[in-house]
Amino acid sequence: MSQRLGILGGTFNPVHYGHLAAADEVRGRLKLDRVLFIPSAIPPHKPKEEVPSAVHRMEMVSLAISGNPCFELSDIEIRRGGRSYTIDTIAALRRYHPEAELFFITGLDSFLEIQTWNHWDKLMALCEFVVLSRPGYRFADLSRIDFMRPAAGELAGLDGGERIQSIVRSGAVTVFLEMIPLYDISSTDIRRRVKEGRSIKYLLPEAVETYIINHKLYA
Repeated sequence: MSQRLGILGGTFNPVHYGHLAAADEVRGRLKLDRVLFIPSAIPPHKPKEEVPSAVHRMEMVSLAISGNPCFELSDIEIRRGGRSYTIDTIAALRRYHPEAELFFITGLDSFLEIQTWNHWDKLMALCEFVVLSRPGYRFADLSRIDFMRPAAGELAGLDGGERIQSIVRSGAVTVFLEMIPLYDISSTDIRRRVKEGRSIKYLLPEAVETYIINHKLYA
């Protein structure tokens, strides 16, 4: 039986409970065997963000996911170096796991910009997308994307609370839309709190908080 692999990429600057809870929610709903956490080398959409070294971000993710046998750290983008384009990562994972079903997990805010991604049309044929609800964004806004337009009624149903999941298929493209519990935690806010000397307790695992303090990150 082929494995079902979830793929959660990001800067993880830093990783927090929002990332972990969302990954676990999706893992349960889609019956994924594993979720790969993939820290980016140089994120193409965040050129102005102050990003600690890959070593620091990978260690924070490692600390955060320890104890969950369904979560796994991958250094595929760090080893490749350069800008982290999703198409390159998914193509590589497809070669490493030719029999696996790949589920790329992303936020609604990011997916709204899918047509600006590098070779986005080829990417969507290589894996299935899992799009998660995000505070301040509506699924109905996806109807401006051509292949999502026929699902306008289902998109409205997600926004209206009538359903928590919808699956949209268009040709070779499959998109899982997931209304998940909203965790109002952001890496930006955590970095700001550290800089201002405020508490970040209960926003991320204690081991990650200790690592940030010990290595004077974001101060």
